[in-house]
Amino acid sequence: MRLSNSVKIMLAVVLVLLAVRVALPHAMVWYVNSLLEKQEGISGQVRDIDLALWRGGYVIKQIEINQLNDKGELPLFSAERIDIRLSWAALADGEIVSTMAFHQPVIMALDRAGQEDITEDAVLDERTWIGLANNLTPFSIDKLSIHDGRIEFNAIAKDLLGELILSDVEGEIVNLHNDAQSELLTEVDFSGTVARQTPFIIKGKFNPNAKLPMFDINMKMDRLPTAETANIIKIYAPFDVEAGEFELATELASDKGRLNGYVKFGIYNLKIFSWKEDVVKDVIEGDENPLQIFVEGISAMLATLLENSKQNLIATRIPISGDFSEPDISRLKALAGLLRNAFIEAYKLNLEDIIDFSSVAEKEQETEKN
Repeated sequence: MRLSNSVKIMLAVVLVLLAVRVALPHAMVWYVNSLLEKQEGISGQVRDIDLALWRGGYVIKQIEINQLNDKGELPLFSAERIDIRLSWAALADGEIVSTMAFHQPVIMALDRAGQEDITEDAVLDERTWIGLANNLTPFSIDKLSIHDGRIEFNAIAKDLLGELILSDVEGEIVNLHNDAQSELLTEVDFSGTVARQTPFIIKGKFNPNAKLPMFDINMKMDRLPTAETANIIKIYAPFDVEAGEFELATELASDKGRLNGYVKFGIYNLKIFSWKEDVVKDVIEGDENPLQIFVEGISAMLATLLENSKQNLIATRIPISGDFSEPDISRLKALAGLLRNAFIEAYKLNLEDIIDFSSVAEKEQETEKN
């Protein structure tokens, strides 16, 4: 049976489409890996890409991005998969934009004693990451969401590993595709847990197209047992914290490079000095410097003096203002906050909802008058 020319053409077209369909994922893997190689300050690779044409998108699987220091490569970012697809809701309104969803992403922040930190500004520049994300799709990204994410900080010094892990991170960034003339701001809304037990939230908005920093961010962390940060405190502070609970609240806003806001930080039921831990284990049975006992003893006395006896709370509120590149953080006001909390009224470590873009201008006018 002879096939007609039209049937032959149809078969040829089908075969070509099948060949393209088979080859396209491999070509896309090569393309994405080449983008990562060219990106300043970072390197990495993806393992596989699956097409989902009926959804108008594709899935990047097992992406890894590294940074370099003077000792070699260090992990920076990874994700089990990234879903990229057209936004059908926006398409119905006449806009062609895409959405990007990160599943099980992990961001690593590392500090290694004796190793030179990364100096590439590109690694710390959000435009690097937004630009890379935009290169992964032919359309502007309207929404970026995160599911089951982790942010890990760990430091190693004197054979001691200190870790602080933010996990179960869920949230999204919307209105990313705004142009420089748009008055609509990009919005951020994330939540998760610290050390798998303490809730935290980060909410706010920013303008990624502004030449000078423009953002309004609120962050709140509920009580975190100091046991979860004991090793980090040992690395960065001259004393050990035996017991207590941290709590934090901050509001910061910046407009045209000017900054305004505050940080409220407190510790409930703080215990620094322990005879059994600090004298018996660390000095008599260990190799700690005996002067450490003196330092921790003085710290314990100061902590007792500055603690609000009704709330068992040491806390302060630190105002932050001035130029974004060199903000004014007054040690005197931090001390005044400690004294106020101890002898006048204990701070409530909540968000005050008083900082926004208008407060930046008001603070600037107040500074000019003074």
